[in-house]
Amino acid sequence: MTAQIPEDMVRYLAARDREHAREIAEALDTLTPREQRLIKEAAVMGYVRGSLATGARVQIPPDSVVLSDVVGACIANSDRFPLIGGGEA
Repeated sequence: MTAQIPEDMVRYLAARDREHAREIAEALDTLTPREQRLIKEAAVMGYVRGSLATGARVQIPPDSVVLSDVVGACIANSDRFPLIGGGEA
């Protein structure tokens, strides 16, 4: 039996996804192009090295997906990552 997700929940989750994407874009827009590139390279290398270190045999997602995931995690933990996450530096 497959449960259906209520339509209002689907709309809420889609709106939350859009808001989260906006927050990530705003965080990246506060950085200079050089800083953006440094963050991207560090995020992607950290993701790749972490995947390899665990022995995971997973497809590495595109750089843009990794960057979005990492910046989103920094925003969600802005007390620990204030420079990227927008918290108090």
